[in-house]
Amino acid sequence: MKLVGKTALVTGAASERSIGWGIARELALEGADVAVNDIAPSEALDARAEELAAMGRRSLAVSADVTRPERVEAMFAEVVQALGHIDIVVSNAGIIRWQHFLDITPEELRAVVNVNIMGTVNVCRAAATHMIRQGNGGRIIINSSVQSDVQFPITPVYGATKKAMHTLVGALALELAPHRINVTHIAPGWVRSPLNDISPELQTPEGVEAQRRVIPLRRDGHIDEMGRAVVYLASSDGDYVTGSSIRLDGGLAISKYSL
Repeated sequence: MKLVGKTALVTGAASERSIGWGIARELALEGADVAVNDIAPSEALDARAEELAAMGRRSLAVSADVTRPERVEAMFAEVVQALGHIDIVVSNAGIIRWQHFLDITPEELRAVVNVNIMGTVNVCRAAATHMIRQGNGGRIIINSSVQSDVQFPITPVYGATKKAMHTLVGALALELAPHRINVTHIAPGWVRSPLNDISPELQTPEGVEAQRRVIPLRRDGHIDEMGRAVVYLASSDGDYVTGSSIRLDGGLAISKYSL
């Protein structure tokens, strides 16, 4: 119970198979009260908040489009009004488009950049503002990707947005350190989540098995494993960690050297 008395907000957490939900659940298991967000009101989002409440935590389902700064500000105000304060913010909301570079349309380009970069910036800015106002420090944790370290075809724009998170985290860590706000990111590899369900490489049993073979640990990652890494960064265990990332990929990023 490393997070008793703490309040967290996790964006992009409506799906029970999502990394966002894995993070929210693990934070709650360690004692945190947790607000869960997604783009629109839904039975799924309400269900996640109800599951957290069943664990004995204060919880809140709050819808907001993270690409809209005014909605992000309203979301934070709603969380503070309901739960009193915000100590941990996990910017997890993100989208991917499995497209070759020459097939990307202007609309798809804007969508990926708006959610993955602008949405993250909006959430981080609101988080920093509230944490500075509270005066007790805090933790801002971004869910990036193994693609912040390695490059893959078919997802060039997504990969570029995740590489940008590495620079953003370092810059924010430097600026916010005087306010005792630690800024970090996790870099998941292959997780069997809705985000990856539509990957062209995962549409057949043979494709799934081929994906496992290129990972040194020979399996996909689990959402609870992503959540436990966030718990480490959010708790006192991570007091001396800022401006850096934890790669959670089963060795995928180094697989070309280990096969």
